[in-house]
Amino acid sequence: MASPRPDVTDRLDIPIAAGSRVIAISDLHLPPERTTVSGRTCEVLARTISAEPGPLTVVLAGDIVEMLAYPGRAASDVLDAHDDFCHALAMVTERGGQVVYTVGNHDGDLAWDLKAATAVREVTGAKLCLAADLVLPDGKKIRVEHGHQIDPYNCFHDPRNPLDTPLGHHIVREVIPKIEWIGRDWLTGAHEMADPADFPSFLASRLVYRKLARHLWWVALIPIVLFALILPELGRVRDRYPDAGRWLHDVEILAYGALVDIGIIALVIAIVSRRAWTSISALALSQRGYGQNTAARERADELIAGGYLGFLSGHTHHPELHAHGDGFYGNTGSCTSVVEAIETIYGMPPVYLRTQQLSWLEIVAKPVGDDEPGSELVYASGSCHARLKSARVELPGATRFERALASARNPHSTAPRSVAAWPEGPDWPQEERHAKHRHLKKAASIAGAIDCQG
Repeated sequence: MASPRPDVTDRLDIPIAAGSRVIAISDLHLPPERTTVSGRTCEVLARTISAEPGPLTVVLAGDIVEMLAYPGRAASDVLDAHDDFCHALAMVTERGGQVVYTVGNHDGDLAWDLKAATAVREVTGAKLCLAADLVLPDGKKIRVEHGHQIDPYNCFHDPRNPLDTPLGHHIVREVIPKIEWIGRDWLTGAHEMADPADFPSFLASRLVYRKLARHLWWVALIPIVLFALILPELGRVRDRYPDAGRWLHDVEILAYGALVDIGIIALVIAIVSRRAWTSISALALSQRGYGQNTAARERADELIAGGYLGFLSGHTHHPELHAHGDGFYGNTGSCTSVVEAIETIYGMPPVYLRTQQLSWLEIVAKPVGDDEPGSELVYASGSCHARLKSARVELPGATRFERALASARNPHSTAPRSVAAWPEGPDWPQEERHAKHRHLKKAASIAGAIDCQG
């Protein structure tokens, strides 16, 4: 395969005009065939981008075009299936804005595939690179990288070498499809896990709720049959045959004893199921949840110590915005379907529900002459203001039993709204409140306060 054009550079400097806005998105994983999820993603993002009247910079921070999971399909197929989003991006450049595409690991072919890179460039008007520096009007910089290069399972030794395939590539193309095929009635969604290292817990949860629970219907059926059919008949027999009263009394005692046994069996099964889930889930391969952003936070500290104002990444599908010293770290999250653990009632194992995440970061450069205190936005070091927007849309696929047990099926707004801001705060996440039902009211009040400011 021919080498790409020289303008697929290692790092681009992107000047940001005073008063202009940056929208940073990543991990759309757009497939060759349009789906309900990818269609909703494109509609929301196209509407958001088109609604910006002023100068705009759109940063596509990697894994936009899904090429890893569809090795036989061309990038042009993906672009054609999502032409509304591509048209919105093209209009940005026509209006004098700019579109920047930093290559990720699921679209890593763009770093060496000339045909794919050309298709993306021509349809979206994007400048392709491996990393980008957003240069603010005062000269401060914000580094943008997808984030896979600080993930040991997905980093490339040479991103321009088509033969360089990290371990994550083999898992996506070879391992996950076989797992989902073997467990196609209970392991669906494994490829969409927000925490791939959490697979042991996912496996144990699905075993409990979609295998074991499915075959325990008889535990509830026996007492129902006993009380609804057998006991009323025993009463009629006693009335009809008074001499059989003592025998019937013994039968009733045995029946109640059987109910107690069934209750004990159900309790034992519940305890064993929970202990099995605890034991299996303890086999996690690496950090879970927002712990996956640890390496990116360390990268942010390193860059900020070197003079950068902030660091933006994606890759982990965990949106985040936190202050780091005099700067900040932001993770764009994703705009695709994710399967993640949701807390359940009564301390039962968490259920893994499928939702569509919609999140991105917005940065506004300080307008010229906006030095007076009390202005609408707060600018740190005279540079910019950052805001994280996030939403979750619940998707079908969970069983009724899983939905009944989930105490917080969707602790997020179903429409994108501000959940964090920098420098004034609040940060996101806060004490992992994204999966805790008891924090819903607090989260809603925080998000409402930020929306009132914006």
